[in-house]
Amino acid sequence: MSMLRVLAPAKVNLGLWITGVENDGYHRIITLFYKIPLYDEILVEPWSSSLVRCEGLKSTSDNTVFKALKYLGDHVGRNLCLKITIRKRIPVGAGLGGGSSDAAAVLRVANRLFNLNLPLHELIEVGAKVGADVPFFLLPTRAAIGRGRGYDLEPLDLRLPGEWILVFPGVSVSTRRAYETFDREGTFTPPDEAERKVRRLVEAIRRGEFEGENDFEQVILPNFPLVREAKEELARRGWRALMSGSGSTVFGVGGGELPLLRRRFKVWHWHET
Repeated sequence: MSMLRVLAPAKVNLGLWITGVENDGYHRIITLFYKIPLYDEILVEPWSSSLVRCEGLKSTSDNTVFKALKYLGDHVGRNLCLKITIRKRIPVGAGLGGGSSDAAAVLRVANRLFNLNLPLHELIEVGAKVGADVPFFLLPTRAAIGRGRGYDLEPLDLRLPGEWILVFPGVSVSTRRAYETFDREGTFTPPDEAERKVRRLVEAIRRGEFEGENDFEQVILPNFPLVREAKEELARRGWRALMSGSGSTVFGVGGGELPLLRRRFKVWHWHET
């Protein structure tokens, strides 16, 4: 079989509220996921053993794609061997879900290549073992509300048209560090309040409006000056700006002047219809 080429999209969180901590230390959230047109390119072909190469990065057995193949193989009781080359376009440690999206893309491809015929709910079950964001990327919809650890999903038919900008300030923020900092310095949002907020956000987006919130900003903006600078620069130039996930990427919606940040940081700009 010839090599397959698939694209794995990034996401932003249009809203994110941290509502508590479970007994095992995992945090509960309510968030609104949204896929954006920034993609990793993944090349896949059958192979005699599992081989994952990520251009420009060191590949290890902790890689989400390795985990996805292993957990899928365990689920079906077979060795699933693929040669996978990942051409990274989505920054690492940026709050854009690139690793999770790569894993979801490989799960879908392996399901097809090996004729496993697993339904979506089983792929989601496997994906949840790999990472909390993986199930969202398995959904066919552009958006979804995520609850609990993030993989209790409510798919949504939702679009946010207009001008978009994405700014990666060149620093990585590990999710673990972000949560540890939040536990020390942040304030949880009560679950009922978070539920009301995400519902109001969805209704506003359907009217063509956007004013998102992200509880991680409480602790990331004070501790990462470049992330704070990116958000403040977008806001000054007329963008409705928000940090995605646990950072470090900041996005803006609604249009405005292109920021001077593009001289120093990685910037993407596009129009959604």
